[in-house]
Amino acid sequence: MNDKVKHILAGLLIALVVGIPCYVNSYDLFAGLWGCTAGIIAGGVKEWCDNRYNWEWDWKDLAFTCIGVAIAVLFILGLHFGKG
Repeated sequence: MNDKVKHILAGLLIALVVGIPCYVNSYDLFAGLWGCTAGIIAGGVKEWCDNRYNWEWDWKDLAFTCIGVAIAVLFILGLHFGKG
């Protein structure tokens, strides 16, 4: 699997695992969206670790992780506004 696809899936998975329970427990849209910041933080920490161990910091990897988080945000927005 391509590295960039892995970053998208990791950002999506982390954001959904943290964001959905935050949203479902409170039904507050902002709680779900704040939960999605975990995906961005995880991507940043991963790149920081790469840089710390003499690998290169890759802004593209972080950007693709954020794309996965953005997909999770769209899903949570769909949950919130799709209730009818």
